[in-house]
Amino acid sequence: MTALGMEKVRRFLPHALVVVFSVCLLVLAFEAPDYLGVLNLLTLAATLLALVWYTFETHKIANESVKQTELENMPVMCLYVRYVDGVKDQAERESIKQYAITHLVGQGIIPSNYYIALRSVGKGPAFNVTIDSSEFKAAKYQTQFFGAGREEHAVKVVRKPNNKIRDLNEINGSVFTVGCESALGQKYEYKYKILDINERIVSFLGRGTVE
Repeated sequence: MTALGMEKVRRFLPHALVVVFSVCLLVLAFEAPDYLGVLNLLTLAATLLALVWYTFETHKIANESVKQTELENMPVMCLYVRYVDGVKDQAERESIKQYAITHLVGQGIIPSNYYIALRSVGKGPAFNVTIDSSEFKAAKYQTQFFGAGREEHAVKVVRKPNNKIRDLNEINGSVFTVGCESALGQKYEYKYKILDINERIVSFLGRGTVE
């Protein structure tokens, strides 16, 4: 028998037992009228047990429904390394430049052609989106709200504690945690590792929930 079949049997069995028990009590009431008071007491007890079980099952089904709704609408966040000059719209490209990862050129630290983008690919919106790592932090977010679907925004990442990145290779091997909340308040974390920023190679490490 499949797991689904076993679950249906488990839910149906208590109700079937109550019906069988009630029928037995009814038969005994006709066959042994002297025990009618005891039978009434047993009937009340059986009814009470049935009500308790029904309440428990209803509460459980409601919780499962909430969990299923959460899973279907949970936010899913992805991390990408993008090219600034890959942004087609000129006005948007100029705006994105402020989120570019810096690096040392000559005697000055200037923006590079790379920036980190966060993208929502889940069916539900993502609230209070954050990004952090042991060595880097977010200095500026384009937004911390992502609508449902494929919505993408930039984030400026700087090195702790001096807020400067002198060499792009400093980011290679770093693990970033992207946090967010669902519409129901459940917190999620997605971990990514930037393997090679020059090649824009990012590895997904896993997902978790935050209690």
